[in-house]
Amino acid sequence: MSPPPPAVLVSNGAVSPHAPPSAASFLESTPGAYTTARGLLWWPRHLRRLADSARLLAQSHPHLLGLPEPRPIDFFSGAAVQSLVNPSVRVAIHEMHSRLPMMEEEDLALTALVRGGGSGDGLDVFVHVAPYAPPVFGEAGARVAVAGRGREAPAAKHAPWARMRKSMEKMRPPGVTELLLTNDGDHILEGSVTNFFVVCRKEEHQMNGGFSYQTLATKLEVQTAPLSDGILPGIIRQIVIESSRHTLVHTEGIVGRIDAGILTELQ
Repeated sequence: MSPPPPAVLVSNGAVSPHAPPSAASFLESTPGAYTTARGLLWWPRHLRRLADSARLLAQSHPHLLGLPEPRPIDFFSGAAVQSLVNPSVRVAIHEMHSRLPMMEEEDLALTALVRGGGSGDGLDVFVHVAPYAPPVFGEAGARVAVAGRGREAPAAKHAPWARMRKSMEKMRPPGVTELLLTNDGDHILEGSVTNFFVVCRKEEHQMNGGFSYQTLATKLEVQTAPLSDGILPGIIRQIVIESSRHTLVHTEGIVGRIDAGILTELQ
């Protein structure tokens, strides 16, 4: 049996001398706000979302951040989180390159987590880096099933969700590669680890002589659940919306016949 690929765990700027667990196992056991990126791709967006998640949890769900009580939001400013996280990120990537010199930065999976400091003051910062392993959806695309309600504190990306998600995995039918979340069984929110979009074909018609219709134009419409429904403001979700804005019609909310579904990884 081949050994697991090397991984690095940095805690408050120091490399852990022990073999770290997988990123998933680490998140299941450590409360906090986190973000996961492929290398440093779109890293400024990840840092902003990390700071936003920490502020939201500090105010309304401090237990998910490892805090005994709410904390002032100015403690989690974007500049403060960046100054704490980036030094540990540099240490983790440097250490990973020393172990795997040929590994390209975009081939790394980088998870940064912040939580309330053990002394009650400050923040603890953890950075986990390992070789990136893309999810396997199969040659025919993903197979999905609806299972589970939306996440707690959906506007924040928090590690306890990894533990909650694990219990949901027990409901995964054979052959299904992703679980979709819904609160009422009718409105799809997102995937358990992915953003969810659908593509619908919209046709514009004109009446011909009162007896037939002529198709004037066909448009493709990208639909996704709105943030107000209780979903994570995913990095890739926002990039898809921005990229499709000038070529496709985008509406928030999934309605009508679905012609294609899209799952985007790394929320």
